[in-house]
Amino acid sequence: MVGRRKPGGASLKQNYSNLDVCFTRSNRGNNLLNIDGKPFTLNRRIKDACYWECVKLRCKYTKCSARVVTKGNMISALRGHHNHP
Repeated sequence: MVGRRKPGGASLKQNYSNLDVCFTRSNRGNNLLNIDGKPFTLNRRIKDACYWECVKLRCKYTKCSARVVTKGNMISALRGHHNHP
C-alpha cells in the first residue's frame, strides 16, 4: 500500500506523528486510546489491526462517528469527525 497512489498524485499514506496519542485503561479495566484528549474504546481486533470507536458512539444524542485503526501501536487510519466537545 505504500507505493499506491490516488488519482491526481496524492499519496494514500498519512502522517499522524503530530497527534498526542496514549493508551490507558478505563475505570472498568478496558483498553482506551486517547488521541488529542478524545477517548476511543476497542471495538475489535483482527490479526494485528485494532479497530477503535469514539466512546460517544453509543451515546443516545451524540452518536459520534469518529473511528481509528491501529497496527502495532501505530495509527494507520482515522475516519469520521468528532461532533462533540
